[in-house]
Amino acid sequence: MTSENKAGTMMVAFDGSPSSLAALYWAHENAPLLHLEISVVNIWEYAETALDVAGVGFGSAGYIGESDPKVWSEQILANGVAEVFGDGVDWVKVQSIEGGVVKVLVELSKGAKLMVMGSRGHGKLADLILGSISESCSAKSKCPVVIVHPPVSAL
Repeated sequence: MTSENKAGTMMVAFDGSPSSLAALYWAHENAPLLHLEISVVNIWEYAETALDVAGVGFGSAGYIGESDPKVWSEQILANGVAEVFGDGVDWVKVQSIEGGVVKVLVELSKGAKLMVMGSRGHGKLADLILGSISESCSAKSKCPVVIVHPPVSAL
């Protein structure tokens, strides 16, 4: 797929979960039919420790190598894109962005024609406590949102 004659961008929120993988497969199948380019996005945050809050921690400098959330994010994106699209794909845009998940996705939705995301990322208990990211994004998004459920075998 090339960017010629494309009507815009299909943004896929990807966190490596089974439902986000299903969303990425859905995008792979449907973006060409809708004449949309694909942008795969992973949002991450540095976790603050009690020392960081007190002003004596290392902050983001305290992360080394693979423990760094940015490194994890980039690896999650690389693995997901390779699984769905194959190695060496250069026509899928990949973005690893630091920030709050809902806030960043809503902001990015302003430039997208369609947002695609999985139905669950962190699990049922966390959804109860934290709320559903897909629910929040579908309520606040500036473009239509497709929420994809994982295959039954992945649950």
